[in-house]
Amino acid sequence: MISFPALLDYSKEKTRVLIYTSNPSIAKLVVEVLNFSGKEFDFFLEDGLIKNDNNDFVIFETSDIEKASQFKPTIFFISKEISSEKLDPALRTITPGGILIYPNELETIVEECPHYFRKLPFQSSVFQKNNDQFVLTTEIGSIPLISKDENLVMNFEGIKLLCQQFGVMEEEFYEPTMSFE
Repeated sequence: MISFPALLDYSKEKTRVLIYTSNPSIAKLVVEVLNFSGKEFDFFLEDGLIKNDNNDFVIFETSDIEKASQFKPTIFFISKEISSEKLDPALRTITPGGILIYPNELETIVEECPHYFRKLPFQSSVFQKNNDQFVLTTEIGSIPLISKDENLVMNFEGIKLLCQQFGVMEEEFYEPTMSFE
């Protein structure tokens, strides 16, 4: 396991992608989609999963606001279960001209941030639960999911926006999500 100070040093000249969440399934789904799409990236997940091949993109997942505030991301994803408390210092560390992907419930705090970065709000995904299976309603039709994690499903719109920053288009996004547990 790489230490956090070593991660900061390693990633300082790279495109830093921060996934700020308390749900580890979110980062694992991002990794699954990007791998499926053949994208090159490194990742450091809180559960100890690491891939370090010296790629230009480095994904870091954390639920620790102190670490989030020190990471200085180029792309910052905030999941829906994160509260707005103490979020302001982390927002101020986004690289100028970077991208923030956030739940629309955080609109007020995001708009109060004086720094320049692209703001991509997302709403909860539209889905139904049939028995114990989730079915997403999308522009390309209904998509059945294997995952039983409702929090993950609620964040799909934001996860899709994050994956689009790597060049993953909508159809390419949904194919691996259908089999993700």
